[in-house]
Parts: sequence; structure tokens; C-alpha cells
Amino acid sequence: MTTARPGALRAAAPLLAFCVLAAGCSAAPDGGGESASPSKGSPSAKAPEPSRSTEPEGAFAADPDRLPRTRAEALALARAVAFRPEEWGADFVALAPGESDPGTWAVLDDDCRWSREPLPDGVLAAVSRYSELPLGEGRGAVRVTAAVTVHTTEAGADTRLSTTLEEAMRCPEQEIRAGERITELNSVGRPAGQGQNYADDSVFEMGTHVRSVDGRALTSPYHWTVDRLGPVTIAVSVRGTTGEGSPEATSVSSHGTVTMRSRLVDLLGETS
Repeated sequence: MTTARPGALRAAAPLLAFCVLAAGCSAAPDGGGESASPSKGSPSAKAPEPSRSTEPEGAFAADPDRLPRTRAEALALARAVAFRPEEWGADFVALAPGESDPGTWAVLDDDCRWSREPLPDGVLAAVSRYSELPLGEGRGAVRVTAAVTVHTTEAGADTRLSTTLEEAMRCPEQEIRAGERITELNSVGRPAGQGQNYADDSVFEMGTHVRSVDGRALTSPYHWTVDRLGPVTIAVSVRGTTGEGSPEATSVSSHGTVTMRSRLVDLLGETS
């Protein structure tokens, strides 16, 4: 992993830009609990292509005066960056709940099971948004999670990525929830300048998503990408399906990570 630069939190971050993108940063914590009922019509064959012109390049440099220093500011930033269902593409809908409790974050326990626990010291906010693309009766759905975590320091965010790499080695099989797990998990770190130039550090994971349906084990591809830009990490997980009409997991993941990185650079990057 790369050596993190010390973070700086010298001034309050301006909330106006955050709130505009977040469509109202005073929304209820759990996103209103929208239903995930399948939409009518045929699902999209693929996710929108990411805009290459907005892809940030080179090492990220945050403007210290734009970094959030309170939980409220950090939550507004996280909600402004994290993808909403309609941003993934046509026919994507919210799961219920559509957003995690912002006072918690995801933790992998000693038994390799994921759960949400209260935010630790050093983490100002963590937002996960859950969406899916229903593929029709009997065909399942593509499920995606967009997560943004705001740390108080770059060192803390870098430690989180180091932990992510270690977790894949410690738990090559992980339980997401009852009846769903990830198997054959592999993880690789990609520091800036070593295979990528868009983030301070990045981790990519691949595996197989397994879910139990009527006593059968159904498998599909699983991708998870985590990028660190300064003291903020953005993550996208895709649990795809196979067959006609199902978008490629790599295309969905790329669309989310490229756009969320660009949003973060626009909100926190140094101004000329």
C-alpha cells in the first residue's frame, strides 16, 4: 500500500455544493425505504458508459479548506457522491432500505460475516446505497452498492484499504447475509502509479456470489472496487447475473467508480 500523507482538517467545508448534488442533505437517514418492485418494460442491456473526459488523472490533492470536519459536513459530502438508483441506468430501482444508517459502517467479523456497527473514532460518516436491476421473473437481478466513507485523516483511510486486502486473505468466503455469500474471493492492491493513476490507492476484488433459492445454489459474478482519494474512500460492489439482458459487472462497476471519483474531485480538489 502507499504511504498516506497526513490529513488536514483546517476549516469548515462549504455545504452548498454538497447539498445541491445530494438533492437535499437533510433527508431521513435511511433514504425513505423505497420498494424494490420490478419496473415494467425490458431491462437495459448494459449500464451507461462512463464519461472518460471527467476521469481524474494523477495523484489527488485535496484542498484543506474544502475538507469536512464535522459529522454533518461529512454526511452531506458522502450523500452527494454516492450513486442513487437512477444513476446506474434505466430500470434500476432502490432496495429497501435504500440507504444504510449513517451512524454505522460495514464490518467483517471474526466468523467472516458482514454486519453494520457504530462508526469508530476516526470515521466521520459512512453512507451505503443499495440498488438493483430486476431482470424479469425467474431471472433474478443485478444488485449494486455504492459506499462512501469519510475519515478524519488520510492515514485512517489508508489503513482501511490495507484491512480490506487482509480481509480477502483471512476470509476468502464471506457471508453477506443469511442465504447469501461470496466465495473464491481474490483481492489485489493498486497504488497510484502502479497500474492506475486516478486515485491515491485502490483495491479490486473478484469472486463468486452464491445465493440459496428454493434449495438451489445460484451463482453469479461478484466485483468490488475501493478507491482512496485523500481521507475519503469510495466503493462499488456488483453482484451480477448471467444471461441475455444482464449487463457486465465490469461495465456497471466502472460507470459508478469513474463518476463518483469525478464528483469527489470536483467537491474536494484543489482550486486553481
